[in-house]
Amino acid sequence: MKLKLRLNKNIWIVLLILIIVLGLYFQYLYMKCNLIKIYKNKDISATFQIRDRFKSILNSAEIEFKVNLKSNIKALKSLYHFYQNIKLFDPKTIAKLLNEENKGPGQYEVFVIDRNYKIIKASYKPDIGYNLGTFPAFKKVLNNVFTGKEKIDISYVHLDIASLNLKRYFLIRSPDKKYLLQIAYVIDIYPKLQTTYYKLKAKFKDLKNMQLYFVDKYLIYPINLEHRFSKKLSLKALTKISFDVFDRLLKESNQYQKILKSKNFETLGKNVLNIFQKYNGIISKINLKQHTIEITTIIQGFFKTLTNKLIIKNQFDTIELEKSLEVIKFRFLLFLAVLLVIVLSFKYIIFYMSQELRKLVICMKANKKIEKTNFFIEEIDELISTYNGYRDKLNKEIKRNKELLKENKRFVVDTIHQIKTPLSIIALNSDFIKMQTKDNEVLESIEEIEAAISMLTHSYDDLSYFASKKVVNYKPVRLNFSSILKERIKFFSVLAKARNKKIIADIEENIFFNINKVELERIIDNNISNAIDYSKECEIYVELKKADNFIVFKVVSFGDKIKDTKKIFEKNYREQDFKRGLGIGLNIVKTICEKYNIKYTVYYQNGQNIFEYKFVTIT
Repeated sequence: MKLKLRLNKNIWIVLLILIIVLGLYFQYLYMKCNLIKIYKNKDISATFQIRDRFKSILNSAEIEFKVNLKSNIKALKSLYHFYQNIKLFDPKTIAKLLNEENKGPGQYEVFVIDRNYKIIKASYKPDIGYNLGTFPAFKKVLNNVFTGKEKIDISYVHLDIASLNLKRYFLIRSPDKKYLLQIAYVIDIYPKLQTTYYKLKAKFKDLKNMQLYFVDKYLIYPINLEHRFSKKLSLKALTKISFDVFDRLLKESNQYQKILKSKNFETLGKNVLNIFQKYNGIISKINLKQHTIEITTIIQGFFKTLTNKLIIKNQFDTIELEKSLEVIKFRFLLFLAVLLVIVLSFKYIIFYMSQELRKLVICMKANKKIEKTNFFIEEIDELISTYNGYRDKLNKEIKRNKELLKENKRFVVDTIHQIKTPLSIIALNSDFIKMQTKDNEVLESIEEIEAAISMLTHSYDDLSYFASKKVVNYKPVRLNFSSILKERIKFFSVLAKARNKKIIADIEENIFFNINKVELERIIDNNISNAIDYSKECEIYVELKKADNFIVFKVVSFGDKIKDTKKIFEKNYREQDFKRGLGIGLNIVKTICEKYNIKYTVYYQNGQNIFEYKFVTIT
């Protein structure tokens, strides 16, 4: 055992080095992941602070819309009366009148919409000519008011993409039922957003970029924090922008594809919130190639409606993170270099010290005598002397044991052959006596003798095959399996009768298989013999059938369940120790099955032990 360990020392050294290297590498990965996590958490913390600042602006606007709701409805009714009583209805003039009476922080805008859902007059000029009917949800709302299903309609809060003002629309049908009259209550939060944006950029030095998106019930609007008053976009263009933004922001989610395909505008705002909630309100992504950590979060309004939300997408610089990563990478490589130097030095020392030991090991493995050396370690010389002494003794003992084994083998073979002649004489005399006598008692005794002869013959055949299988070449020939099985059943019938048992055969005629007769008989005899020995009932069933590309041979007997169906085929294994036997029968069967690719199985069913063999036939 010690010799083996010494021979394998290189393997242990390699394994130890590998473990150390892997340990260092995993420690490097752990430190790297931990460092990234620290920086990411720092940026998430900054994002939370940014979110709180913008949330206060959104909450303030939402409260203003809530507080002024009644006065907005009152202004809508005033708009209705103005249209009824003023001959020349001018939205710009009416808006001026409404704003003079307005006490809130917002401003009113006035619009006139025709039957084609187009804004034909407006105090806010960019909206003139705007076709609201191109958007299905808006068209439905306008149509409900036009047809009188709804007296008025109060919209959710919108973001005007041109002015970047928040607007809430109030809609009523004109007294003459020709138009829709609409006011918008406008709150300008852009200056606060822009001021907050610049303050936050100054506060967080690693904040490279920030992008805000306003989310209402149907659409997502990008907010340009550098400047406002962009071009007024059509509703078709706005929907495309919404889903482009949705795609860019949330494409890591599995849900977004379904939403994009369905084009379900009415659930867009709700789905945006659901996706963020799935990620606990934060979607983070790190890209060291672009030197950024991207943190995206969402803000709900004070009243937590589904229509007022802000998405904040922050990009933080990773230069400091990358510097720190380079430091731990350098440390890892330094430790690796030091380890390599130590290993090479150790390897050199071991190589120098172990040259003589290698020579000794080579001689030991080759069983050669070792000449004494002048090596400076005295124990080596002592080991050589001891080894040479034991080697001489061991070689003499091995030579003696080989001669004894050869003699024993020759004795066993000669003994087996000598048994055959007296066994044949006993069988012939038994048959002769049986033919000459009619005495029932004598006949019964003769049957018992024949049963004993059958047992001896079976044991002789097993020993003969076992002793000669390495010498004799058992060549396969085409045999009538059915006929040979019938002969062997007839042979074992005497033994079965002596044991008060009966063999019941179900054999299909003219089944042929390429196998040596001696080997086929070994399979048949050992299975039937075991069934006679171990069966607890008198009936033993033997079956031979042909099915598809198989010949199925079964031996079925009632008895105790076999404890280990795999070990039963091993040499010298017996399920019941009190049963006497050679313990080689089923091992011989296993060897023959493996030779001819015969599939063998043992299973227990309905109180029966079933030995089943499938002989593969070539069609």
